[in-house]
Amino acid sequence: MKKIIMATNNKGKIEELRKMLEGFEVISQSEAGIDIDPEENGKSFIENAKIKANAIRSIVNDAYILAEDSGIMIDALDGYPGVMTKRAALEEIGKDISNEQRNEYYIEKLGDNTNRKVVWETAVCLIEPNGQMKEFIGQVIGEISKSPMGNGGFGFDPIFYIPEENKTLAQMSFEEKENYSARKRAVVQLVDYLNS
Repeated sequence: MKKIIMATNNKGKIEELRKMLEGFEVISQSEAGIDIDPEENGKSFIENAKIKANAIRSIVNDAYILAEDSGIMIDALDGYPGVMTKRAALEEIGKDISNEQRNEYYIEKLGDNTNRKVVWETAVCLIEPNGQMKEFIGQVIGEISKSPMGNGGFGFDPIFYIPEENKTLAQMSFEEKENYSARKRAVVQLVDYLNS
């Protein structure tokens, strides 16, 4: 079984990827004994994913290394927050904010704007044991809800509304959410590549 080290300790991401990558042993960087937190200063999601993957690669070079970066781009705010998705709210509110506070921050930032379109992008970088690097990008288009809805998922799921389903991602079952997951769309390309 191929071992894949994920450049994250986010339990939600690890759990989601384990379900998507059946047939692969997916472990977090801490489970691999790696304790690093590289500065994500790229200008795009894929640049940040590469930074994280290369940081792990500098320590381990005999396994598959997988890193991803994702975030939301709000149409009415000219693509804000983009690569600053996680940090923008932190800088405005403070270092100890919860997911709930972060989601409320973006709802307030958008205000009563009728254009609530948002793109969620996930960029995945894979480094193979031979050093070859591959990139995969998935996107989902939805709307920012006017208030958080649902208890499932994590991150932005409670405010990422899918009009055709009349639900946020947090209101969907795992199976339903997979149809609207930017991460899943990127990982499907990754799995196809790994299986080819």
